[in-house]
Amino acid sequence: MADCKIVNAKVTSTVGKINEIKGKYKTAGETFNTDFTTAISGMEGETKDALLDLFNKSYKDFVTSEEKGLPGMIKGLADLLEGNRSNFEKVDSQIASSIRGDK
Repeated sequence: MADCKIVNAKVTSTVGKINEIKGKYKTAGETFNTDFTTAISGMEGETKDALLDLFNKSYKDFVTSEEKGLPGMIKGLADLLEGNRSNFEKVDSQIASSIRGDK
């Protein structure tokens, strides 16, 4: 079994960096959404309708959504890492209190 060690400052910094990356993906996705919509705005007909339908049902949430898409997946990773760090900090404090006999 491997040793387990959490370094609060490094993990906190990493969580911040992951959240920055999430923001960049969300911004890029929103830009992609705007650019795609602008690119086909002059089109007319069923092809345009089909493209918009495909984009709105298959790509838009994936590239922009913090609930369902890639930005959300990245946010979930940051949340998981932060939760792990936070739990280790709490358990460490509880063990130290128990050793000291704190009430």
